[in-house]
Amino acid sequence: MLDKLAQEIAKTTSEVIGHDVLITDQHGIVLGSSDLSRIGTLHQASVGTIFRRKEMTHNDLVSKTMTGVKPGMTIPIELSGEIVGTLGITGEPGKVEKFGMLAKKYAEILLREEIINKSSLLRERALQSLVQEIAAFDSMHSDEMLLLTRGRELGYDLKPPHIVIVIDLFQFNHVTSEIHLQSAKKDSSEIHIQSLKMNIESRIKKIFSNQQDITVSLGSDKYVVFYILEYKIHEEEIYEAIKNKCNRLLSELKELEIHASIGIGTIGSNLKGLNESYHAAWRAIRIGKKMAKHLDIFFIRDFVLEELFSFIHKNNAQRFVAEVVTELKEYPDSDELFRTILAWCESSLSPINSSKELNIHRNTLFYRLNKIEQITGMNLRNFREALTLYLATKIMLILESESKEN
Repeated sequence: MLDKLAQEIAKTTSEVIGHDVLITDQHGIVLGSSDLSRIGTLHQASVGTIFRRKEMTHNDLVSKTMTGVKPGMTIPIELSGEIVGTLGITGEPGKVEKFGMLAKKYAEILLREEIINKSSLLRERALQSLVQEIAAFDSMHSDEMLLLTRGRELGYDLKPPHIVIVIDLFQFNHVTSEIHLQSAKKDSSEIHIQSLKMNIESRIKKIFSNQQDITVSLGSDKYVVFYILEYKIHEEEIYEAIKNKCNRLLSELKELEIHASIGIGTIGSNLKGLNESYHAAWRAIRIGKKMAKHLDIFFIRDFVLEELFSFIHKNNAQRFVAEVVTELKEYPDSDELFRTILAWCESSLSPINSSKELNIHRNTLFYRLNKIEQITGMNLRNFREALTLYLATKIMLILESESKEN
């Protein structure tokens, strides 16, 4: 651990106190120094300091009797009660002694922070691995008990019901590119980006704050939350509570000038259910972006039909669309007519509700409905024929979205 930070500690401390500083390991070998020529050499005073477990001063006369030592002070660096190395300050002992404890504390604080950061990183990677294994879970071949045990080791009980929520940041690579362009120094831009990522994750964890909620980042622009269901409440209340939390999250992300899409899966009562919820949440985002252009929160349960369409063979889907709505697609105002079909069917064939949905007068609605019937030869007041037009329109939109993606 010390070898990775030695040069940074030596350089920074030297700049602050105005004296040369070096850092050694437990054997007195210099790991970092403001005087680069000393790296890799033996600093004999450090050997004595480690043996005595206390700081030593060495004036000009004493330093000449030791290998690689200049006048100054050598101080042990401790971590969890163990001496891991030393810090040496060059200069007149009486003058540099006042900097000794300050430099020692600085070095030890940096080391402790590095250990904490490394521990947090290892835990984050363990959680990412757990989530990825749940995402790949196969009840026929995966070891369910092993996954449950790994969850418990990390402090999570995977047995209670959960819902998986996935968060996909919009054009986050573009955001980071803008930060790089606006920052003169690469180091400062990286710090800015890391700070932004930490802020985003902090806000997600603040909203999904139960100790049993698992929040994990997947890459730089995607997050997964395993949201635990603590109480046996009505399903509608569960989804309403999740929707409120997701709306709060979107508002908080907008404060950071970050936009996102959120997918919500099904309720998973076991590992198999969690696996299904995970993939359902991502499907909700994928389908939602195609079919609901003005929404940011997508529940998979709202896209049952669209999910079903995804299993239809593409050739069959194209043939069905061609047979039903080819003539309608040829009209200049076809987009308007397709929107009318969707609104009419999704409003239970209600003229009042359809007019409100389309924000048009009822007479305009009837004009469009009559036009659609004349072009297609189908009666939109007949449920079966209206359903045929509705399904053909939905499938057409999915095919067009897939075509744009490719």
